[in-house]
Amino acid sequence: MNKQDHIHRGHIPFVRFLLALLVGIGASYAVAPLRPLYVAAWFMLMLLLIVFIGLVWLTQLRRHKSYGILGFLILSALAVVGLIQSWHSDPAIDRSHFSRYASRALIGYVADEPLMRGDHLRFPLVITQRYGSDGVTAVSGRLMLTVRIADSLSGPALGYGDELLIPAAYQEIPPPYNPGELDYQRYLANKNIRHQTYLQAESVEKIGKDKGNPLMAHALALRQQMVDKFSRYITDKDAFSVASTLILGYRADLSEALLQAFSNTGTIHVLSVSGMHVIIVFWVMSKLLWWMDRNKNLRIGKFILLFTAVWGYALLTGFSPSVSRAAIMITFVMAAATFKKQNRVYNSIAASAFFLLLYEPKFIADVGFQLSYLAVLGIVFLHPILQTVRPVANRLTKPIVDYAWMSVAAQSGAGPLAAYYFHQFPLYFLPANLLIVLPASGIMYLGFALLVLPPGQLASAVGVVLEKLILGVNGLLNNMEALPMASIHGIWMTWWQNLLIYSLILAAVFALSMRSKRWAYCALVCGAFLLVSSFSANVRALGQEEVVFFNTRREVAVGLISKGKGWIYSSLPSVDDQTIRYSVLPKLEAHVPTSAIRFIAQDSSYHDQRVYAKESIVQFGDLRFMVYTGKVHYTGHVHVDILLLRNNPQITWEKLMETVSCSKLILDGSNSDSVISHLKAAAENSGISVYVLKNNFAYVWDNKASS
Repeated sequence: MNKQDHIHRGHIPFVRFLLALLVGIGASYAVAPLRPLYVAAWFMLMLLLIVFIGLVWLTQLRRHKSYGILGFLILSALAVVGLIQSWHSDPAIDRSHFSRYASRALIGYVADEPLMRGDHLRFPLVITQRYGSDGVTAVSGRLMLTVRIADSLSGPALGYGDELLIPAAYQEIPPPYNPGELDYQRYLANKNIRHQTYLQAESVEKIGKDKGNPLMAHALALRQQMVDKFSRYITDKDAFSVASTLILGYRADLSEALLQAFSNTGTIHVLSVSGMHVIIVFWVMSKLLWWMDRNKNLRIGKFILLFTAVWGYALLTGFSPSVSRAAIMITFVMAAATFKKQNRVYNSIAASAFFLLLYEPKFIADVGFQLSYLAVLGIVFLHPILQTVRPVANRLTKPIVDYAWMSVAAQSGAGPLAAYYFHQFPLYFLPANLLIVLPASGIMYLGFALLVLPPGQLASAVGVVLEKLILGVNGLLNNMEALPMASIHGIWMTWWQNLLIYSLILAAVFALSMRSKRWAYCALVCGAFLLVSSFSANVRALGQEEVVFFNTRREVAVGLISKGKGWIYSSLPSVDDQTIRYSVLPKLEAHVPTSAIRFIAQDSSYHDQRVYAKESIVQFGDLRFMVYTGKVHYTGHVHVDILLLRNNPQITWEKLMETVSCSKLILDGSNSDSVISHLKAAAENSGISVYVLKNNFAYVWDNKASS
């Protein structure tokens, strides 16, 4: 902690700049964008700049008392810039946005590598022009385009920078309709995409090419050449996908099972091109250029060569966001070491984040951005402290212990937030990282060697060795994933619980390193709050029962939750169905262990202590609900608490009420709008409460609300 104690605020100016910028970015998320506020922000920025320039001119920077005022003006201006930059592309602010005009067709260019999933091609489209009744006019904005391709031969061959003409049949991206579901609307909004469209391949016309950023186009073309070279020398599909992903950041061919194996063992960072890969490039080049540290001129030459190597690798990966972040951070570190002879690492980290957020403030909402900076801060802050816990003098074991402490530090920085976002934590991250890091480094070195070697026998031999090494790593990860409790799933916490975890880690570190009772008490208080909140949540869950009618469009999916157990009643084929995993499981796994969830196929018979299901009628405790399509005819009269009507039942409301009576009527997305309107009016006239599930949030029933 001695180094941290000597940090002076004058040594870390970019930390203050970054905090000021974050204030403005935070305000942009807290307040809905409004044109009058946006104009007022510009006036405020102009006023701050005028006052700053006037004060500098009056004082000539000779009055020390004015320095504080000047600093305040700069920080205030940065906060306003953060707000303006965050809002300027929003359709409510940008008057040239394509969504503000009635159009017949749109013209734009492919803004990223198209991603093929099944029979769909998906990519963002930068809109540049619109065609309407008033002709062709220039516009702006981004659109997520999904093209359905019947087969690989009939679809258009699209790549980055291709200019397309498409019909203007787009819609706003809907919000999440189910509890716990990924907020895809917010995810794309943070990429300045708020509209989407689904088109058939014949509706998309390619009218030009090379419309994107030339540097990005060159980077992606170069990466594709490298991927093609890997495919020639690595025959195994999984080995090829790992090599392409780990070295070049090309993830299109990576299987879901392989990705899950890396995730469950806490080694997903190895698979993603990230700071580790940039550090390897930097470290290798630094070792090769060690002789250039003799004088200032040679050090400047070394900086230029290292800069070229680091950013050349970033170019090779297609300027992957994680690699670009790491390249910027390392560039600041290199520059500080070369020109100032003293590196303020916190200032360098803050400077890289400041310039990235100044360029695109919405990077702050990117999960990868948050996790990478937290991991780096964890390493910078915790690693030196952990090294002093038990110093190792042995030259053979010291690198292993140092890397172990580095893994713990990185996991302490990024782990809690990763658990908050992804609801899982890998228990074996430390042994997995220790066992994977050396072969992963070997894969990197062999991969780079294969890329630079000319075609021939040597390249073939390197390809064979590389393939066997990757397959060995895959086998090791699969074995570790199969171990008991390899990963804890179903971790759900609030934002303030996550903040308490970070406070607990910091307080514990300060207590141990400074031997402070005050910090120890602080850690105990944070731990006590966490235990109490977790215990109270578990107690509340014990007596609560929930039934969730999920919005899965034209399918049925009902979740039943009771006392640590869960059931899924659905028309979908199994619990492994993509819709179930995406829209249904997140809610159930927040309350129930995955192993305690049972799947009940619609129209099947099922019976246990809590659930009875037969002929589309389900009894769950005291609640009875029915899924009715009008195809099955019942004798007598059936009363249910909740009736779910589907598929435009061909029956009059009066005839339906003779067969089934209910207290609550739910109409899902399989019904047409006209049928929904008719049934809703009829039910309300009969005094029955109606909930329309189509284009609406899931309906949630619980025993406490009903009582």
